[in-house]
Amino acid sequence: MPSKGFTILLCLVLAVVPAGVCRAQGTSGSQFLGIGVGARPMAMGGAHVALADGGTALAWNPAGLAQVTGHTFSLTHVSWLANVDYNYAAYATPFGKKGAFGVALEQGSTSWDNDVPGEGTFEAGDFYGAVGYGRRLRPNLGLAASLRYVSSTLGDESSQSMTFDVGAIYRISENTSLAAAVRNMGGGGAYVSESDPLPVTLAMGGAYEWRDFLFALDFEKVNDIDLTTRFGVEYYPVRYLALRGGAILGANSALDSYAGGLGVNWDERWFLDYAYQPSTLGGTHQLALSAGFGTGPGLMVAAAADESGGLEEVAIPKSNIAVLTELLDEVVEEAVGSMSLPPGSEVYIAQVGQHEGSWLVESVLVEKLTKRGHTVMTGGMAAVEPAPGEPAMFEIKYRIVAGETTYARVWREWMVGARKVERRSDVDIHFQLSDTSRAIVWADDIQRQRREIIPGGRIEELSTPGQTFASPPVEEGGWDKILEPLIVAAIVGGLIYLFYTSRSSN
Repeated sequence: MPSKGFTILLCLVLAVVPAGVCRAQGTSGSQFLGIGVGARPMAMGGAHVALADGGTALAWNPAGLAQVTGHTFSLTHVSWLANVDYNYAAYATPFGKKGAFGVALEQGSTSWDNDVPGEGTFEAGDFYGAVGYGRRLRPNLGLAASLRYVSSTLGDESSQSMTFDVGAIYRISENTSLAAAVRNMGGGGAYVSESDPLPVTLAMGGAYEWRDFLFALDFEKVNDIDLTTRFGVEYYPVRYLALRGGAILGANSALDSYAGGLGVNWDERWFLDYAYQPSTLGGTHQLALSAGFGTGPGLMVAAAADESGGLEEVAIPKSNIAVLTELLDEVVEEAVGSMSLPPGSEVYIAQVGQHEGSWLVESVLVEKLTKRGHTVMTGGMAAVEPAPGEPAMFEIKYRIVAGETTYARVWREWMVGARKVERRSDVDIHFQLSDTSRAIVWADDIQRQRREIIPGGRIEELSTPGQTFASPPVEEGGWDKILEPLIVAAIVGGLIYLFYTSRSSN
């Protein structure tokens, strides 16, 4: 049965499809709204509806605002065709516990010599200002909307209009997401008495992260252009460098082509990106500078994006089981403190379900309860009432939801060099306290997690033989394991290309 989050996303798409595709095809005005901004998105062929974040979210999918985790800004310069230049600036910041607010400005202009002698030059320009708000309805579902004021000038004439965008991003898992957005809904602008509809755009797509690769696929329908397929890939050969490529297929546009670019970052905060896209009319260039500061609430994707940066790097790490014991100590301390057991009570401990680390949980429980002056016994509590004057009797049942160490990611800072590993330790215990009448008097689920970077060369000494929950395997990266998805992606991409080539020739 579909999840509630997926159902909401589907309803949103069904609600906005008529606005995006049921309009008659024609020549739209304000065509500059279809010029993608952001060097990273454009280097990936514009496949960005599921990856939108930060300030550029207002250009691709406003739901990306739900992924904002701090103050972010972005500046982009676009060197477009026919000596047209565009500049884009955006800022986004968390707003409330589950939302984020963003603003964006874009301006472009060009000029050319007038054909009429003595008339000088002819000038044209475009501008828009946008504001948007995104909110997480669930930890893995973000919805958003934005409002844009659009103004265009052509010689002495000008037109103004308002547009409205909506979008959603649904995180299926830590490395997979789906998204949909409708952009440029509105009444259109007019020069004198000539009115043009806006380029209403419906975009749907997904993204998948595999090791150091990120794949994105979008399907885009503009009201006056045939369906466009956008595909992009991003690869991090080292921590500070990203290589990107993409393809745009299927639209009736001179810009149908391929794209590529790269990006560098400093301290996972400052990003400088470049994109180039060739076409039959010439090449386009984009250069973008962006940054993010501070932390805040975000969608699951916001946490997943920080796979290697922003974590403490431990040169001499503790063993896996030592870290799990520390987290378990915090969990049990919180649980026992919340139970408010009468002094001197007899406490029986019983396990629910099976887990290899139950002996560790039981030992910490016994230690904590004994230190508080309770008499502790393992096994279920007998169905007897304590005699008058005897200590009260209680039973603590616990179920281990999670209690293990995993190695989330293995990488090298550079092409050669020592490996680094992100170690993730999770403890999640469900507790239930009952009295002698078997009535549940207290219950709670308490969690702790620790993420840190450790040297890859010390992994073996951190494991505990015979305890698999504290001895996770390490999956080595290698070119042989990278080739398989590349081959599959090449085959799929080739089939898509042949399909569209065959259709156009017919």
